[in-house]
This record gives sequence, C-alpha cells and structure tokens, in this order.
Amino acid sequence: MRWTNWYLHPADNRYYVFEFRDVSLADEYEGRLQAGGVGFEREDPLSQGASSAGEEVVHRFGVHRKDFKDALRLNHLLHGEHRSPFIPHAGLRWGMLAVTAGVVMLALWGWLQS
Repeated sequence: MRWTNWYLHPADNRYYVFEFRDVSLADEYEGRLQAGGVGFEREDPLSQGASSAGEEVVHRFGVHRKDFKDALRLNHLLHGEHRSPFIPHAGLRWGMLAVTAGVVMLALWGWLQS
C-alpha cells in the first residue's frame, strides 16, 4: 500500500512516477509541469487496457530524478489546493483549539505552582 501518489520507477531508478486517478487533477498537473518547465512523460491510460467498464483509469507521469523536487513541489501544491479541511465543521475546529489551549494553560499554571 502506498501512502503517496509518487514512487520510484520500478524498472528505471532514474525516474519517479506520479499517479492520479482523477482526470481533472491529472490534466491540471500536466499544465503545471509544462508551466514550470519540468520535463515529463505522460502515459496514455488507454494503453493500460482500462477501456472496459468498471476498471479504474490511472494517469501516470514519469519525471526524471533531476526534476523530482520541482515536480514534487507542484504535486503538493496541487493536492493542497484541492483537499478538504481535516476538521470540516468550523465550530468543532475552534472548539478543539480552545480545549487544547486550555490544557496547555493548565499545564503551565501547574508547572508554575510547583
């Protein structure tokens, strides 16, 4: 199981592979790579044989090792713009922040009293 959408190319360790399962994210990533001047190769999803119904289409990008840091930065920015908040409800988010601040204040007060 991979925790990230990128990995070292299994056959050629000079390249990294970035995977996207959403075509709109893949197209946006391709545009960002082109705008950033990062060299890449994009695999045609139809060459995977995923044309039959029900199969997941994976869009893959091959990036050379020398361009990896730039490609990874663009990947992180892309996912950062399209992610949902960790705690989506604003009241719960602020409540947890207030509870955490209260616990820290109690800990500091206890430390100062000892």
